[in-house]
Amino acid sequence: MKQTLNWQNVAYESPPIYSGVWPRIKNEGKILLAENCSFRSFRTRPYITVLKDAVLEIGQGTFVNDGVNLCAKLSIKIGANCKIGDMTYIYDTDFHQVSPQYPTKCAPISIGSNVWIGANSMILAGSKIGDHSVIAAGSIVVGEIPAKTLAAGSPATVIRQLDMPDDWVRD
Repeated sequence: MKQTLNWQNVAYESPPIYSGVWPRIKNEGKILLAENCSFRSFRTRPYITVLKDAVLEIGQGTFVNDGVNLCAKLSIKIGANCKIGDMTYIYDTDFHQVSPQYPTKCAPISIGSNVWIGANSMILAGSKIGDHSVIAAGSIVVGEIPAKTLAAGSPATVIRQLDMPDDWVRD
C-alpha cells in the first residue's frame, strides 16, 4: 500500500484503510489524504484523476464508497468525516464546452466536514456544500448548499434545515 501511494505521489498522514480493490489513480497534481480515510470497492473500482497542477484533499475519517469518481482540474477539498455514497461523481470541470459562446466551466469544489452525499449523486464545478449537510441520493449539486441542510433534486435545492450540535459526527 505505502509503495503504491508513494509511486502515485500521494501524500498521506497515515495509510488509508481500504476494502476490496484499491482505487485507480491518475495523479499529475497533488493528492493529500488525512488520517483514517477509507475506500471501499467490492463491485466498482473508484477512480481518482488529478490533472496537472490540480489539488485533491480528502479530510480525516472520510469514507469513499464503491464506484466514486473524483476528477480535479483545479481543486476539490473534502472535509473531515464525510460519507460519499457509491457511484457519486465529483468533477470540478465540465471537460468540454457546449458551444463557442459557453466556455468550459472549471471551478473549485468545497465540501465541508461531516457531509453525507447519497448514492448516484453528482457534485459539479463550483459547488460548495456546508458542514453537516446531507445530499439526497441521485441529486445534482451545481451551486451552494448551506451548512446543516438536507438538499435533493436536479439541481439540488434545500428541502429543510437539520438540527445538530456543531461537534456531532456521523457514524
